[in-house]
Amino acid sequence: MYPETHCDEICENDNAIIGLGDSFTQGVGAYSIETWNSIPNNPNSYNVSGQLFIEEQGKNNWVRQIRDNFLPNYKVFNLGVNGAGNRAAIKELYLNPLPEKLGNVIVILMATGLERFDLLKQSDDTAGKNWHQKWQTIWPTNSDRGPISKVEHEYLYQIWSPRNDAIEFLLNVADAQSFCKARGYTFLFASAFDEHISKDMLIRKLESKRHLIDMVDWQNFISPAVNRKAFMDMIHQLENPYRNMPQIFAHYASLKMPTKYVTPCSHWTIDGQSKVAEYLYNELLQRQLI
Repeated sequence: MYPETHCDEICENDNAIIGLGDSFTQGVGAYSIETWNSIPNNPNSYNVSGQLFIEEQGKNNWVRQIRDNFLPNYKVFNLGVNGAGNRAAIKELYLNPLPEKLGNVIVILMATGLERFDLLKQSDDTAGKNWHQKWQTIWPTNSDRGPISKVEHEYLYQIWSPRNDAIEFLLNVADAQSFCKARGYTFLFASAFDEHISKDMLIRKLESKRHLIDMVDWQNFISPAVNRKAFMDMIHQLENPYRNMPQIFAHYASLKMPTKYVTPCSHWTIDGQSKVAEYLYNELLQRQLI
């Protein structure tokens, strides 16, 4: 992680907001217009690694904006890992332990794509400032990400299936639930951009294993808004209600500069992150968790 920008020092009795997720939680793309003007040629691909402009990511992500805009008496512990899947996002709780005696702790998983699967890299030679890159994330794809490795090939043809996506996700969320319950933390989860993360959609994927859907407590799920499938959908609809989810990423990738809420690398701008933070804060208020 990048503790000097993404995480505050958490001490005993502190209240804390803990963010779990991928680049949308880390804050990729949430930069000033001056920074976007400095990006050469194709900003949608130039920034895709998320390793640029780390300080701005740390200042402008939704986790920190909840604290800065609404909960000044809370500390921020942002464990978002660019490119990671949900397995890695949740394992960050174990790899970044906090003091035992804390105040009110709220953990929010902004879940990423169901199809991602995470393994630890062979060594920890990326430790230090790049320690959050310890995960090797694989995708079941043979096309949109170029040549794939042998392990990705085997994942695609021997392991991956929509049913396994659903089961793996439920297992990961159940793990986070148990972790938080054991420590007295509040746990909530939502979907950053994957429209398949909902109770109804996962039941369909589970097929004959649909009874597993209640492995997790769906009262902890944050639905982004009425008829919105994920937070990316909600944010995009603020600008253009006529595009559906499959069209969103292609549309923004064709742009050279961010719109008010979405970037050319298909992430949330500072204003977009602010809207997410506001929605989550209101959800916490409604649930009487703060």
